[in-house]
Amino acid sequence: MKRVSNKFQPALRTDDGSARTVGFEIEYAGVPLWRTAEIVRDLFGGEAEECSKAEWQVTDTQFGTFRLEIDAEPVKNLVSGMEYETLDPTDAFERFLKKTADAASDVVTTISEKIAPLEIVAPPVLIEEIEELDRLREALFYENAKDTQASFHHAFGLHINPRAVSLSAKSLLTHIQAFALLYPLLKELHNVDMSRRITPFIEPYSEEYLDHILADGYAPDLPTLIRDYHRFNTSRNKALDMLPLFAELDSKLVRDLYGSEEKINARPTYHYRLPNCELSRSDWSLMTEWQRWLLVEELAQNEDRLERLRAERQASPVSFITHMREAAHDGAREEVALPEGA
Repeated sequence: MKRVSNKFQPALRTDDGSARTVGFEIEYAGVPLWRTAEIVRDLFGGEAEECSKAEWQVTDTQFGTFRLEIDAEPVKNLVSGMEYETLDPTDAFERFLKKTADAASDVVTTISEKIAPLEIVAPPVLIEEIEELDRLREALFYENAKDTQASFHHAFGLHINPRAVSLSAKSLLTHIQAFALLYPLLKELHNVDMSRRITPFIEPYSEEYLDHILADGYAPDLPTLIRDYHRFNTSRNKALDMLPLFAELDSKLVRDLYGSEEKINARPTYHYRLPNCELSRSDWSLMTEWQRWLLVEELAQNEDRLERLRAERQASPVSFITHMREAAHDGAREEVALPEGA
């Protein structure tokens, strides 16, 4: 096995010279939003603010603004509609309406926290700051935060948003190809929980799409890459979601293809959704999952190795998948590695 952590160093700057950052989104339960806001403030400074019963934020931290929310848009919209901040406190009837709205909001929030994940959306941090951000993960562990293993309906994940080194069509394609080829290995390394496998949120790319992007001579320009992606991937619910990055580069084309209702937040990052949230494990960390993502970056930057894996898969897809799964189990599960033959 070849350990990435001993050899591969990710680029710390983009090709235009900007410092590379990475964002993390942590889905969890068991620690109320107000308490999570206190933890973030105590760790990283700043000011905690309740935006609604379903949303908090901590501003002016050492990293920027943290958003804390119930990860369900209908709940956030409903709770916001129940909070009548403009009502006149001197009017008895309006005071009654406000009290009723607050009580209903509390009930909705309490129930929602039982059935929908809470989410921490951390601000982008420099790659070298990931370990400092990991103090939040440790604090949530000691608060007994619940993760995806706590219940079968807790399909909680950790989303990683690494800023792309290059925005060229060739670079984006090689990252998509690298992820697609490594998917069987990554799925095993992440030990993706069954509750998450049966949800529609982290679907793998289809065999038809893999055949298309791994075909000999496939070298699309950016509009073709985006159109081909849409032809085979009609929703954002993919283990590697490219829509935020595509929307950053050509928002009109993406909206024309996916419509105005699809939730797409344009940003120059990959949106990697495969890892579980495992806050209940003392040996789990953001850095562990980040190093697994680096397998994709390492392979994308090694044209010879990428070509060898591509050819191996084209020759025998079933044998290739078996090879990759075996590689994940060749040694300790926690090793971050590529197959020796790759």
